[in-house]
Amino acid sequence: MKILGRVQTYITVDVEAALIRGKQYIIEIGAVKWLPDGSTETFTQLIQPYKFKKLNAHIQQLTGIKTEQLVDAPSFKEAFYKFKRWCKNDYLLLTFGEFDRKVLEEELTRNYMNKDCLYPMVDFQQKYMIANAIKEQPSLGGLMAQLGLTNDTQHRALADAWSLLQIFQQVNGEVLIQQQQTKKFMLLLTNFRMLEETYELVISTTECSIEHGQIQTHRMITLREELPFKVIQQVRTSAEGETETVEVTKITPSANAKTFLQDISESVHGRILISRSPLRSISKILKLHQVTLPKTEVMTLVNLLGNEDYVAKFNLLEESTHAYEARIMRLLNKFEQPIIEEFHKRALLEDVLVEV
Repeated sequence: MKILGRVQTYITVDVEAALIRGKQYIIEIGAVKWLPDGSTETFTQLIQPYKFKKLNAHIQQLTGIKTEQLVDAPSFKEAFYKFKRWCKNDYLLLTFGEFDRKVLEEELTRNYMNKDCLYPMVDFQQKYMIANAIKEQPSLGGLMAQLGLTNDTQHRALADAWSLLQIFQQVNGEVLIQQQQTKKFMLLLTNFRMLEETYELVISTTECSIEHGQIQTHRMITLREELPFKVIQQVRTSAEGETETVEVTKITPSANAKTFLQDISESVHGRILISRSPLRSISKILKLHQVTLPKTEVMTLVNLLGNEDYVAKFNLLEESTHAYEARIMRLLNKFEQPIIEEFHKRALLEDVLVEV
């Protein structure tokens, strides 16, 4: 399959991993390279985890990989150098979900290896979900079936990499990635805590863009509200038919907060959303005010900064709104580099524009 004018090489990559001594260790890498002339090349390699003894039965059954196959396999370091040589230069890696990037980064860190060769890397599952306004993550096999595609083998790295490439080609993934490139983002910070008689709600949004290698701030708004609540007794019946009395906190929503959240929901279109931690932290506030956010690409300060003390600097403290917003401006300037680097890592900026 050849796309006229395509100059980008795509590599779909999948890893199989096993939980060993409480950590995920990669046991297989599979990848398919889709070259500009339409031809493909493949890579597959089993990997022996560090201090490996035995693969658990569940992973053996799921993947078909046996303990004996891993005993003679190369180490991660040997296997990854081989993979890196196969990739060569000027490529964009595609994964299905965030797991593969996370585990690859962890393995490279554990082996004191440079991670630069992983980027740019695009989570195509997320791109597809945003393009089609899907809330629930589709499985690779489920999406293949939905699109009328087939692959007899699953849960092996090379087979899953082939499946991802088929999906990418079927839905015109190049254009989809291009459409979602953006230099705009919104920093969304919230605080929701119980006081003696009310819940204190603070929501802060900062709309920014990346211009000429720097972060430019366009609009910053902070809402502070106190929401009344009451604690009531409620009788609940379990699935076994047993009843118990529990205390339930009923919080009164704020009309101002609802309007503010609705504005966020509209404004986040076409922007990356950066929050302190995964959006579970704001889900209670959204549910209370009956507002939903559209599916969008999310980054977290936890992952961007990789340091709890740095993340804590963004917490909403006992200070005036003016003082808080001034502090956020200083922090955006201080941590500008890791934010911009993540945009590059995800192929979001125009300097890595997909040419079709």
